[in-house]
Amino acid sequence: MPTFLNLRRTLVLAVLFAIAGPAIPSFAQSRPESQFFDPVAVVDGIQLSRSECAALEKNETAIWVEADGQPACLRYFAAGLKTGPGPNPIAAIWLNGDVLGPGGRNADKRQKGFGPAVMVAQEQRLADRFGVPSIFLGRPGTYGSSGKHYTMRGRPIEADLVNAALDGLSKRYGIQSWALGGHSGGGTIVAELLARRDDVRCAVISSGASAYRTYLEARGLIKPGDKLTRFDPYVSLDKIQADPARRIFIIGDPRETNVPFSSQTLYFEGLVARGHSAWLIPLRRATDERHHDLVDFGETANEMCAAGASTETILATMKTMPEPPPRLTN
Repeated sequence: MPTFLNLRRTLVLAVLFAIAGPAIPSFAQSRPESQFFDPVAVVDGIQLSRSECAALEKNETAIWVEADGQPACLRYFAAGLKTGPGPNPIAAIWLNGDVLGPGGRNADKRQKGFGPAVMVAQEQRLADRFGVPSIFLGRPGTYGSSGKHYTMRGRPIEADLVNAALDGLSKRYGIQSWALGGHSGGGTIVAELLARRDDVRCAVISSGASAYRTYLEARGLIKPGDKLTRFDPYVSLDKIQADPARRIFIIGDPRETNVPFSSQTLYFEGLVARGHSAWLIPLRRATDERHHDLVDFGETANEMCAAGASTETILATMKTMPEPPPRLTN
């Protein structure tokens, strides 16, 4: 028989529930930080100790990873995630392009005058707009991530560390699948990771050198038969697992002079020949001199795919979306 105290406790809990309403999931968002990115450090190389990384991890803006015996503290900026352990059925993540000019000497264009606060706000806008958790992951040596960008970009260790970061974020937040997108050098990593992961439901590559040797040869940067020190996703095509539910979008401007559209087409044809669901989007909408900058289009396609938009809607949006305003990040 219920006691008076038990009845009283039940009544109090009922009143509290009526006031507060049913429990709702809490959401994780990276906490803004006041400092700015340092373009000099991007050129010289960024160093972060384990303890420094741990302090950033408390703000949910960093993750400590290790690959091939090399540790790194990679910065990320997220919004809209259910707090760990989730679950988060899918999250959209973006990998930036290269941030250094010729010779690795100029980072002012992409790494000056802003910092984590801008990055968090950017991801919050994306999460609000598309209704899916959104993350920006800084490649090694960029956007505050440790490492030397100029000597690591495109090398196997870079792909290894990014892959480890995806594993760590999946575990931290219970992320079950990824919409994995990237621009230029970030897109090259996306293509490489397609051959390594079975949890990618959407992949978007904008202006990416996904057939890397072909890209270098077309630019006259190497000769046929020269040793390649960077990873080439084209040679890993046979390692991509079959997944009829996965969609892959290759976005490029046919007028491009940086990453020839022919090399992007070659990778696309390799995907289709192996039975993967892929779409090539020739988009004459890059307004920069090299017709390379399609970041906003790629990011939009990635977010839409994560949100479950139909392929037809994504393709139509690429053609009709308004001209993007200038942006700091890539």
